[in-house]
Amino acid sequence: MKKYFLTALLSMLLFPFFSFSQEKEREPNRITSGLYIKLGPSFPMGVYATGQVLKDASEKDSSYYFPATMGGTMDMGYLIYIGPAFANNHLRAGIDATFISFSFNSIKSDTITGSKTKYWYYFIGQKFGPVISVCPVDRLVIDISYKMNAYAAYVHHRIRGKENDEFGMNLTQNEISMTIRYTIMLFSFQYNFGQVAYNDFDGAKPIHYIDNTTFRILIGFKF
Repeated sequence: MKKYFLTALLSMLLFPFFSFSQEKEREPNRITSGLYIKLGPSFPMGVYATGQVLKDASEKDSSYYFPATMGGTMDMGYLIYIGPAFANNHLRAGIDATFISFSFNSIKSDTITGSKTKYWYYFIGQKFGPVISVCPVDRLVIDISYKMNAYAAYVHHRIRGKENDEFGMNLTQNEISMTIRYTIMLFSFQYNFGQVAYNDFDGAKPIHYIDNTTFRILIGFKF
């Protein structure tokens, strides 16, 4: 009886150590919510870089949109994660919410005298969409996201036979992006594609749909 009692006692004492040795230690959760800011150049793609001529519905007049060249962009937003990290804290899903997105592209023209900044393309809006974050090794995180971008646009050019300002918008611009983060530093690559509907927000005017597809490389911080 004493022999069985000692055997049971030893088993109870050794079982926790045996179980601990069999269980892999859980990785720390490095995928956390936080504020980010990104800055970098914006490169026009396709017809946005070659210039676009569009006719009004009457076909009596046309509007020429200058070819776009390299510009700049700034994103400020917040990564919001839904639920805990999984796969031993290597994966996490959430929402990439860019509260302020501002960008511009300069123009290419040999016909303009003086400052060309008056004719640049300007955009301001917000972007939201799902994000999947992967933490392959400690402190290194890769974010892959798809966002819808709603923005207002402004350009000055020769419209319907005269020099004028023109305003437009797009509520369904698309963006596919990948961001690589290490501690607070980040590098981001974005492919932003869609069309601006220019008509000064006036339903009585013809709408000009102008492609403004860009590729962007940004650097910044995530806190």
